[in-house]
Amino acid sequence: MEINKASKNIKNKYKKYLFQNGNLFLISKKNIKYNSNIISKKSKNAVISPVIKADAYGMGVLSITSILIELGYKKMFLANIAEGIKLRKKFKNIELFILNIGKPFNVKILKKYNLIPVINSLEEIKIWIKNSTKKDSCILHIDTAMNRLGISYTEILDKKNEVLFNKLNIKYVMTHLACAEDTKNMLNFKQLKEIKKCTKILSKISECSIKSSICNSSGLWLGSKYILDVVRPGAAFWGINPHNTKQNPLKEAVSLYAQITQIKKISKNSSIGYGQTVKMKQDSIIATISIGYSHGFSRLLSNKGSVYIGNKKITILGRVSMDLTVIDISKLKYDEVRTGDLVEIFGPNRSLEKFAKENKTIPYEILCNMGKNIPKIIV
Repeated sequence: MEINKASKNIKNKYKKYLFQNGNLFLISKKNIKYNSNIISKKSKNAVISPVIKADAYGMGVLSITSILIELGYKKMFLANIAEGIKLRKKFKNIELFILNIGKPFNVKILKKYNLIPVINSLEEIKIWIKNSTKKDSCILHIDTAMNRLGISYTEILDKKNEVLFNKLNIKYVMTHLACAEDTKNMLNFKQLKEIKKCTKILSKISECSIKSSICNSSGLWLGSKYILDVVRPGAAFWGINPHNTKQNPLKEAVSLYAQITQIKKISKNSSIGYGQTVKMKQDSIIATISIGYSHGFSRLLSNKGSVYIGNKKITILGRVSMDLTVIDISKLKYDEVRTGDLVEIFGPNRSLEKFAKENKTIPYEILCNMGKNIPKIIV
């Protein structure tokens, strides 16, 4: 009986990648395209500017950008200048916006690599004005709730700052929703009201109509009134559920597999791994898989997490170590699994969303952490 047929097919198809470290991180181009179509419908006539920071959420920014360009996207948001430089060296004809320009604010580097800054403070405005011309565009980030980065709402209302704003070529203004996944949270409406007021004030100061943006991925599901001139989805492209309490309208684009490197029989009272945190109550069959916390497979899963072999849930034994984890395959028949077979971390049998909940975290963190040290393959 072969319960692991699907995983065996994946292993055979992508075996040339397994020698690297025994793990496979598969990214479905088809599902990204499906999600892109939904995003386009939700966005109506707004310009869609994908957010691909943190190495495209751990999935490999160069390959993901190629897919997005193929789908027609030409404006991208990145976390910092280093990410912008990396992308600019590969892609010359797309607009790149830098969310956090950092300290010191290096205008020369921005200009050299044709990167557009998102300006987050009055201090940054002054530096930008001093080192740029009115032809150089920027984005103003207004802090309407997050209390992280951004020019405060009161600073926009303060008339003494008008002289600074008037010297800028503002491409558009943006703010970031704090509770977009909660459709009933009134903070969403408060933020929308404030960004609209700020846009109106800045348009009057600049004597031109300035565009605005509030929507992240979850914001697209808040209703049409939140769809302003520009939207900034990120996680939605990869199929992360925009609302935690509702059925996911998107298709997850990622799956992760680890290879079985060894199988052995052990006797009753044998301990597993560091610290002897578990002793077997009976003779057992165990398998060691090629994934650990260096790959983002959380140590919190020690002695309580699970993987899948076929459609069967298999428990983790002992501590998750740096690059290896032990699982209990005693309930499987001897001929159902072999060394070299793949086990599923998340995929057809367990969604990324469910795996994240079992880890007591969010899919964003799982993707960013598990993108490390694992070959990413576009399928």
